[in-house]
Amino acid sequence: MFMLSPLHGVKSAYYGNNYMSHLGLRQAPSVNWCKELRLRSPPLPYAVALVSYPGSGNTWLRYLLQQVTGIVTGSIYMDYGLRVHGFPAENVTDGTVLVVKTHEAPPLETDKFKSAILLIRNPRDAILADFNRLHKGHIGTAPKSAFKKRSREHRRTDWSTYVSSQLKAWESLHNLWLTKFPGPIYMVFYETLLQETKNTLQGILNFLNYTITENDMNCALLNKEGIYRRKKKHRDFDPFTQDMYRSGCGRCTSLVQPMAVGAERLSSGDHKPVDEV
Repeated sequence: MFMLSPLHGVKSAYYGNNYMSHLGLRQAPSVNWCKELRLRSPPLPYAVALVSYPGSGNTWLRYLLQQVTGIVTGSIYMDYGLRVHGFPAENVTDGTVLVVKTHEAPPLETDKFKSAILLIRNPRDAILADFNRLHKGHIGTAPKSAFKKRSREHRRTDWSTYVSSQLKAWESLHNLWLTKFPGPIYMVFYETLLQETKNTLQGILNFLNYTITENDMNCALLNKEGIYRRKKKHRDFDPFTQDMYRSGCGRCTSLVQPMAVGAERLSSGDHKPVDEV
């Protein structure tokens, strides 16, 4: 098991005679873009961060933004699989891209990002999604056996240990951006993006001060599914035990609610477009 680190991505692999992409597909489908992808021209003199805990839908939101604008999105990472499947600006972190993906704490260099979009997903679902990614790629699903595996030196399952540590990581990441980042932040909830895609996308574009046409939005919505969302495979299986809910995931609601208040404040207009800061 590993955690994605800057400049280190997951390459594709071969299984027998079949190609297995990092997306978790034996034959990765092509993406139909609404318009030809391009760099931002002229480039902005600053970069905008797209921040999330892993498993929160960062790749899907990048896909939606590329569909609606035609501008590529960047990343502080180099994920070779993503680079060949629709994200050619992997490891580009300047103003030539619309936003820059990061799962890290705010950088020490205060001029690295001028503003940020913070994508938040319920920690229960985000932690499960990232556990699936670690085992089967961006849209694959970990086998049930992975949730029962135990290391010799641990009494608890690896899954139980992972949940405990990652809940703390989820909370720490969001708190650091909300309290330490000096620039404006626009909060987006994954669940809202899922249910109200059009309004959520428009709010992000307003924050970015990027204008689109009605046709741009309609095309993006017609193609919103893409190939970057994981399908639920084990519908009758909940890997979270009652002890996990009581000791850890029971805190999810209390962690998310204060953020929801902040998001409501921002969505009501208490923020400036990034070029007016």
